[in-house]
This record gives sequence, structure tokens and C-alpha cells, in this order.
Amino acid sequence: MRWRIADAEAYLQAADYIDTAVIPLISIKADHQFKASVEKGEFTQLICEELERQLKGRVYLFPAYTYIDINETTIQELRYWKKEAGSRFRHVVFLTAEANWEDAVSEEKVVYIPSVPFEHMNDSLKRRILEDKTGEILNVLLQLWGTL
Repeated sequence: MRWRIADAEAYLQAADYIDTAVIPLISIKADHQFKASVEKGEFTQLICEELERQLKGRVYLFPAYTYIDINETTIQELRYWKKEAGSRFRHVVFLTAEANWEDAVSEEKVVYIPSVPFEHMNDSLKRRILEDKTGEILNVLLQLWGTL
């Protein structure tokens, strides 16, 4: 389920089964890191969409939290997001292709998945990589849910 009115309605009818909020963390850089920032953001979004597709009925995909730098203000806003989503969802998971988040917020559930440059890949290879990476995240979620 995604951040859409139709999915919100479906969520409200089945809230007991949809217990995990997934929030992508995407860095916005317009400097010399522009292309790398876009690549990581696109990868994060694609992974989140694939995860939502595979786990429809168990996870709710929130809009991306975009930021410029990881600093105290950004970390505090992330905690606010968790608190807000946590008021309705038992589990709140942040997904990112930025390794710096793991060190910045050890008490939050941030899943780091290194990005893969898709720029020159064919669609079937992209799909396989997305499925593999989504499988890695699924293992993390299964541990979180206590079903492993």
C-alpha cells in the first residue's frame, strides 16, 4: 500500500494486518555529488516500490523523507516521522542507500542497502537485482516481526 487515498481507505479497513511503515530516506545534493545523489535516490525508491509490491497487505509505503545533510535537525525530524508513523504502525522502518544513516541513528530501524548503478543495465537485469536486494530487506523485516 502506498500514500494514496484508495490505499489509505483499504488500510483503514485492514489496519490490524498492516503493521509496518516503510519510509525511504533520500539525500538531495546539487553539488559535485548530484549524479550519485540521484542514483541513490532512484535506487532507494525502486527498492521501496518493489518491497511494497511484494509485501502488499503487510507494509505501507510512505512518501520519501528528503534531506540535504545528516545533522542534528535532520535526525530530530526523522524521530518525529517515526513518532508520527508509530502512532498507527507497530513497526517503522527507514530504507536508504546512504551508509551514513547507520552511524547517525543507531536507535532507529534504518536499513542500508548499497545502491547499484542501473544507468546502463537492461530491464531484466535491473529486475533481478531489485528482487535480490528486496529479499535482503525481507530477511531484516522477518527478524523485526519475529518470524525468523
